[in-house]
Amino acid sequence: MSIRLTRLIALTIFVLCGEMPLRPALAEKPIPIAADGAHTAAESSTTAIRKDEVRIAAHRGGYETDKADDAPENSVANIRVCQSKGYELYETDIQRTRDGNFVIMHDATIDRETTGSGVASEMSLEELKTLHKRFRDGTDSKHRVATLDEFLVEGKNRVLFKADLKPGLNMYFKEIMDLATRCQAVSDIVFRVPYRDADVFDAYRASGVPLGGSVLMFMVSNKKQVDDVRQRFNPTMIQVNVSKDDPANARTLELIRHATMKGFIVETHAEGTEQDWRQLIEAGVRIFHTAKPAKMQAFLRKMEVENDK
Repeated sequence: MSIRLTRLIALTIFVLCGEMPLRPALAEKPIPIAADGAHTAAESSTTAIRKDEVRIAAHRGGYETDKADDAPENSVANIRVCQSKGYELYETDIQRTRDGNFVIMHDATIDRETTGSGVASEMSLEELKTLHKRFRDGTDSKHRVATLDEFLVEGKNRVLFKADLKPGLNMYFKEIMDLATRCQAVSDIVFRVPYRDADVFDAYRASGVPLGGSVLMFMVSNKKQVDDVRQRFNPTMIQVNVSKDDPANARTLELIRHATMKGFIVETHAEGTEQDWRQLIEAGVRIFHTAKPAKMQAFLRKMEVENDK
C-alpha cells in the first residue's frame, strides 16, 4: 500500500470520527480489479472506503470569504481555514524563484496576489518574503508569500495538497520530491499533471524518482490516455477533463465509467449545474475541483439528506 493511500485512509477516518462533514453516501459498487492487476487486495479495500464518498478539492484552498477569514488564497493561514470548513483537498500552485526556492503562487506575476510587482520566477525568496499577500478585493493582509516547505509542514495531517506545477517546473520535479521527502510529507501531496507530460514523468520513474500510486494525478481526455496511464504509472487518482458548456455529455460520462472500472478515483471540475453534478457522481466522480467549495458542500449535504430518506 502506498504512503499516500495511507493518507487517504486517514482522511476517511477523520470523516467517520466527525472531524470533517460526512459526504453523501452513494450506492456501493464492487471494486474493479483490472486484468493486469491494477490494484492489490489492500489497495482495493482502501479504494472501497472512498468509493461512497465525494470529496471537495478547494481551488487555491478556497477564497470566497478570504478577508473575513483573514486568510488570503494560497497563504499558510488558509490551510487551517480549508480544514475547518471541511474541504479535504487543497488545490495549490508551485513556482520556482530565481534562487531555486519553491513558493506557492498562482499567477506568473506577483502583482495581483502581493504588494509587489514583477515576475515570481525572476525574484529571489528574500525579495518575495518582504511582501504581503493581498485579499481578493485588493487590500493588503499581514500574511507573507508561502514557501512549499512551509505549506507542507503546516498542512501535515490537515489536508491533502493537490499541486499544479507551473510552466517549466517539470524539470525540477526531482528537487520538489526531495523537498517533500525532507519534510516527511510525500503522502500529503499529489501532483496534477497533463497527460502530454506522461513521457517526462516516465523518464523520472525510470531514473529512480519514486512515483508511487498516488504521487501523480494525470489529466486525461480519452480512454487511450486512461489505459496508458494505468499501464505505465498505476496511480490512484485521475482527472477526467470536462466541457464547461456540457460537462455531463454522454462521451464524458462513458469515459468516467471507464476510468472507474479501471480502479481510479476520478476527479472532475465542478462545471455546469447540480443536475450535471448528479450525473457525474452517478458515473463515478468522487472528487470535485471547484472555486466555489461552499456551494458544492451545500449540494453534497443536500444529497446526503436525500439519501437518508
